[in-house]
Amino acid sequence: MNMVASGPQNALACMQGGYGYVSDIDVRDSRQLLEKVLKPQIEEAAAGRRTLVALDCGAGVGRVAKELLLHIFQEVDLLEPSQHLLEAAEKDLKRNSKKLQSPPNHRAVNFYLNGLQNHVFEHQRYDTIWIQWCLLYLTDDDVVLLFNRCRSGLKPDGLIFVKENICRQGFIVDKEDSSLTRSNAYMQELFEKANMQLLYNVKQRQFPKELFEVRMYALRPR
Repeated sequence: MNMVASGPQNALACMQGGYGYVSDIDVRDSRQLLEKVLKPQIEEAAAGRRTLVALDCGAGVGRVAKELLLHIFQEVDLLEPSQHLLEAAEKDLKRNSKKLQSPPNHRAVNFYLNGLQNHVFEHQRYDTIWIQWCLLYLTDDDVVLLFNRCRSGLKPDGLIFVKENICRQGFIVDKEDSSLTRSNAYMQELFEKANMQLLYNVKQRQFPKELFEVRMYALRPR
C-alpha cells in the first residue's frame, strides 16, 4: 500500500482548534448508530431487565462519555493514558455529576489510567467498547491484539464500535503527531485479521470537506 508523508487535518485536531461545531455533528451520528444497533439492549434496559455498561477508550477529558455514552448507558468507564486529561474527566463527570444533562441514574464509574496496548478488560462487563480516534496511534499488530483482548471484556451480545479518520487508499503517515490514517479497505482487512465480524460500516455525515472522511464501524467477535 502507498504511504503519503502527510494529509488533511483530522477531525479530532479540528475540534480542538477552530471546528468546535463538528462535535455536535459527530455526537449526533454516533448516537443514531448506537441506538439503531443496540435497540434490543436499550429496550431491555428501559424495562429494567439489564444494566447497560460502556467503555470509552482514549477518553481524553470525557467529551464522548459526557455528550454521548452517558445518555444511553447506565454505567460508563473511561480509559485514558494521560493523567491530567483523565483527572479533568473525573472532575467533570464524577464530582459534577448533578450538572450533567444525562439521566440521573447514569454515571461514570471507573477511570482507568492506561493505554489501549496494555489495558486488561474486566471480564464480560461491557455492552459496548467505544474506540474513537485511537487506532490511528496503534500499529496493525497492536490493533489486532487489542481486539483479541476486547473479547474478554464484552458481554455475550456485546459489540465494539470504532470511529476513525479514513483516507481514500492505502494509508497516510503524519509525522507531526505519529498517526497512521488507514483507508476503508485497510480497516476492513484489520478487522478480518482480528477475526471480527463487520456489522455496520457508516460514513459520518456533514463534516467539512477539507477534513479526512470519518467512518463508524460496528463489530462483533466471530
